[in-house]
Amino acid sequence: MKKIFLSTFLFLSSLINAQTFILSGKVSDKNEALPFATIIVKGTTQGTNSNINGLYTLKLPAGTYDIVYQYVGYSKRTERIELNENKTQNITLTTDGVALKEVEIKAGEDPAVAIIKKAVKKRKYYLNQLDAYTCKAYIKGLQRIDKLPKNLSKLIKFSGGNPSDTNDLKGVVYLSESESKYHFKKTNNEKEIMYSSKVSGNNKAFSFNQLSDMKVNFYQNLVEMGNLSSRPFVSPINQNAFLYYRFYLIGKITTEGKVINKIKVVPKRKTDPCFRGIIYIQDSTWRITSADLLLTKDAKINFVDTLYIKQIHSPVIGDSIWMPFTLYFGFKFNAFGFMGNGYFNANIKEYDLKPNFTPNFFKNEVFVVEEGANKKDSVYWVANRAVPLTSEEKFDYRKKDSTEKITDTDKYKDSVDRKSNKFNVSNLILGYNYRVTKNNFSIAFPGIVTDGFQYNTVEGYNLSYKFSINKSFEDFRNYSITGKSRYGFSNKLWGGELGFNYLFKPKKFSRFGIIVKSIFEQYNQQDPISPLVNSLYSLYLNRNYMKAFKETGVELNYFTEVKNGIYFNSTIKYVERDVLKNTSDYLIRDDKNILFTSNDPRSDFSHDSIFTTNNALSAEVSFSFRFKQKYYSLPHQKIISGSKYPRLSIIYKKAFPYLNTTANYDLASAVITDDIKLGLFGKFSYKLRGGGFLNTQKLLFMDFKYFLGNQTVFNTNDYLSSFRLLPYYTFSADKWYTEAHGEHHFNGFIINKLPLIKKLKVQEVIGGHFLASNKLKYYYELNFGIEKIFKIIRIDYVLGYAPNTKFNQGFTIGLNAAF
Repeated sequence: MKKIFLSTFLFLSSLINAQTFILSGKVSDKNEALPFATIIVKGTTQGTNSNINGLYTLKLPAGTYDIVYQYVGYSKRTERIELNENKTQNITLTTDGVALKEVEIKAGEDPAVAIIKKAVKKRKYYLNQLDAYTCKAYIKGLQRIDKLPKNLSKLIKFSGGNPSDTNDLKGVVYLSESESKYHFKKTNNEKEIMYSSKVSGNNKAFSFNQLSDMKVNFYQNLVEMGNLSSRPFVSPINQNAFLYYRFYLIGKITTEGKVINKIKVVPKRKTDPCFRGIIYIQDSTWRITSADLLLTKDAKINFVDTLYIKQIHSPVIGDSIWMPFTLYFGFKFNAFGFMGNGYFNANIKEYDLKPNFTPNFFKNEVFVVEEGANKKDSVYWVANRAVPLTSEEKFDYRKKDSTEKITDTDKYKDSVDRKSNKFNVSNLILGYNYRVTKNNFSIAFPGIVTDGFQYNTVEGYNLSYKFSINKSFEDFRNYSITGKSRYGFSNKLWGGELGFNYLFKPKKFSRFGIIVKSIFEQYNQQDPISPLVNSLYSLYLNRNYMKAFKETGVELNYFTEVKNGIYFNSTIKYVERDVLKNTSDYLIRDDKNILFTSNDPRSDFSHDSIFTTNNALSAEVSFSFRFKQKYYSLPHQKIISGSKYPRLSIIYKKAFPYLNTTANYDLASAVITDDIKLGLFGKFSYKLRGGGFLNTQKLLFMDFKYFLGNQTVFNTNDYLSSFRLLPYYTFSADKWYTEAHGEHHFNGFIINKLPLIKKLKVQEVIGGHFLASNKLKYYYELNFGIEKIFKIIRIDYVLGYAPNTKFNQGFTIGLNAAF
């Protein structure tokens, strides 16, 4: 009987111990909830966060635990909890002021200075403390819009929409949860695998949440913030921190026998790329235990007005290794009349400081979304969600998920299409789109604002019009059909182009296309002068810079990624090239001292053509290499994140004298380009290009090597591939050439230190450009510019010099390179 009783007791005991119970409650101070507080099981890496209302849940096996409750700016609290059933434990934390020791600050240096100096000395040690580790992260992101532009409803009505649709734009616009495992190995190796993802209202989408984007490490001298800024931010314990910050010791907090220094961080100059707020540094070890910092518009951040960064670190092994358990990004924005806020909060757990990685685990894949990550059901999320949903979040999920069940039906999509496909007068200006949403099919016609009426001396006034047909599939394959028609009212010639492009293997970027055309083309088919600029210069300044011929034929192209970072591109063309001559001399403003030049690029006033009608058959192949290219892998998709090495391209072009063709030449060339980040000093970009004709048995002028020149005040070409003052065709090469371009973007390094001027929020840029060829011994340009004027405009002062000529100079205006 005793044996039976003992067996039963042991069985029931093991059953109870195997059960999982829920510890839940609310973390608050005396007056209000504490959002995103950290709750950790002492001595482990298990824990959770409270939600925005201070509520938390933590699932644990039966047992007795010491639970640690932490919040930035509040004293840590530890509670012993015996868990043998679901239990509610509400916690009230007290501010640092309760445990704050009075600090005597004597005349002279603030005590914080000595503490920061010691933290700076230990910075490299903590930065390199771990060789490798892994951890898991639960991340929740939410963005909401609180206010809309005043005239938004009028704009929607003008474009044919329903003004009441603006009501759906307010409130939560993005809500997502994700779980991922992050892997780190010293020497810049990292990889994150997202194994679950949920996006409110879109069960086919994947979350934007990434721990690698939130992992701000203040032990680094400079903190990169991705697209948030073009320059990095100075860490409060940067090796030159005292050049950028002032520090004030607010007090000392004693917790669990350890003294934590609470230090206020203040930038010396408002416009420096610096944080402001509070950091907590432990005595004797001089490590950062937590941070409550922010960035403002003064620090030149993009997209948001204010970014709040909170971190809570806790020990993983004794007191020797501390790691972040809570990472929080909060933000507010106000742009174009839209006002709102949001956050991303990461709860990190299950640190492994001695992981075993397979030899090829890292390579170049830095982020992976597993197949089926977005297919986890509500039961899974109830069981695995680390942070409870708020009532707002629950409502958003219910509303959008139920709405999606309706909006994802063919019946609903057809009803929306019938409404949006109705044509109205505004479509003539803004363009017209016809959609069959259920089939992912659309036809787009641009408005007269984006296409249309131009002038050149060959066609006179001319009208161009384009259209496109697009079809996409759920596996990201897609095809498009594009068309363009053109009519010259003076030469009375029609032209047109029809193209087909099919992306058939998205993860390899593999696509092929065909173009059939008979249309007006510039001799330099890089189109060095835009039709609009040429129209203005021709009509008002008597400067008809655009020179063109007619090209009729067919072109086939193919592109693919052979292996990660190695790209192959090929083009085959069979075309007829016809002469075009000036047929119009119309002017709006006539300068009697300036005459229109002929359409012959090599002879301004000879209207006899430099060539006769001819045929050409050519093929061009190229290989591009992006060494150690990093990338993201999603189901059916690959996203390139870049490489720290230069990009090399090798190109070979051959014209064959077959099928009644004239051209016969071989051209080999190569291009090297790279962007080099120089920290606070900005970014240096360069492009080196060179090549030569290996065979010139029959080389016509339209087959010469052209360069992107400019003879107007408007620069519409790529800044890193073009010259600002070089004539369009004068120095085109027929044997060999070499060119070099370099620009340094200071990103405000100089201007931000100049009183008054720094308030303009512009940035400085300088550049140098070089060209040499068999037609030109050398040509130099230097440019000094101001960019980001009104965020999008750039103005340059340019000096140019060539043999046997005086210095040439001028101003150019254009759009920022990144716009």
